[in-house]
Amino acid sequence: MKVLAVSNNTGDPTPHIPDEMRRIAELQAAGVIEQLYLKADRSGAVIMLETESGDEAERQLATLPLVQRGVTSFEVTELVPAA
Repeated sequence: MKVLAVSNNTGDPTPHIPDEMRRIAELQAAGVIEQLYLKADRSGAVIMLETESGDEAERQLATLPLVQRGVTSFEVTELVPAA
């Protein structure tokens, strides 16, 4: 299932970026994260995931250091194909 996740930073992510990028690379290699974009204003990210469900996407996102450290939170939306 395709899942869209949009984050909003609640703190400064800068000190955590190396750890975050390592975990993102692991999730990309596992086929969980398909696309990653930063918001132009750097207030968060937009991620396209492939998971079994929205709940599974939330579990995977919870492994990100920025989430674990309370620096960002995600809104998760399950997607379905149009027509």
